[in-house]
Amino acid sequence: MDYQKGYTPINDLTTFLDSYGACTQLVYDKATKLMRAVNAVFLDVDVPSWTVPSLSDGLINRNAYIWCRHLMQGVQTAVNTVVAYYNYRSLTDPYTGDKNAPVQLWVPNSLALNGDFLQKINNDFKSANDTLDRLFNYVEPYL
Repeated sequence: MDYQKGYTPINDLTTFLDSYGACTQLVYDKATKLMRAVNAVFLDVDVPSWTVPSLSDGLINRNAYIWCRHLMQGVQTAVNTVVAYYNYRSLTDPYTGDKNAPVQLWVPNSLALNGDFLQKINNDFKSANDTLDRLFNYVEPYL
């Protein structure tokens, strides 16, 4: 399974909100698949259902800012939920035995759409996807 498929860095400000939502949903989908993969064996947790809420259109700038903050916090929570579950099930680094480190993502503190903002957002999504891809590699032999 190619978990990087479908992830495209955000670089177009005109479609920023659509891209941001799509990248978030991709992380949510990966996290759900990884949780289900392990839960299929152990059947000991309810797999959360993560979905991207719609953006209300009143006061668009303020709502977009709050929505972006909420989604990035949700991405961090989803990834760290999978990390904690994998650590609990001892699905850790096969070479060192080290536990999986939780991710600490940058949460937007303004909606100043510029190159720096986009770089930080793309770094967050890359970190989240890389973490989930690494966890997939740990569980892949058991699938």
